[in-house]
Amino acid sequence: MRVVRLAGGVLALSTLLFGLAACGGDDESGAPPAATVRPAAEGVATEEPDTVAEPQATEVPDEEEASSSLDACALVTREEAEAVLGASVGEPAREDTPPIAACTYETPDFDSVSVSVLTYDDSAQAEEGFQIAIDINDFPEVPGIGDRAYDARPAFGLTVLKGRYELEVDVSLEGDEAEFEAAKDLAATAVERLP
Repeated sequence: MRVVRLAGGVLALSTLLFGLAACGGDDESGAPPAATVRPAAEGVATEEPDTVAEPQATEVPDEEEASSSLDACALVTREEAEAVLGASVGEPAREDTPPIAACTYETPDFDSVSVSVLTYDDSAQAEEGFQIAIDINDFPEVPGIGDRAYDARPAFGLTVLKGRYELEVDVSLEGDEAEFEAAKDLAATAVERLP
């Protein structure tokens, strides 16, 4: 069940990203760019495709560079996960597939703490994605953590918005309320560690 919950979280984030990508772009018509019409020598119009400029090398801004190297395991430490779970955990399982960075700590009894961060291009895009998730799923908001937060149970844990980041913390223990309170405590600490 815990593996399904983590996989479901990644799937939900991927679906959200796909939906945002489909909605993005400057051309609202959705039509491909038109060819340029240029007059021929004898006054007859001919179609010539637009030319494409050669790509130029650009420097990556510091903010983008920081997001690509975001370490989800640094947002919730091994010691913090062990304190919440009440047992030792193995090496963290990391999954870094930009724009998502994830980290999972697991005990020998399969209790776990999972942390994932979705990095958007900017805070406006993050706010839009966050609101879409609330609107579609009717998630209740949770006050006092980050810019905004919502409760995504029973499928997921707590999701927090801060600037251009969407942080999800999921704790798998005995008892739903104990899990959620632990997730809130860890999320409050983790969100302060975001860049």
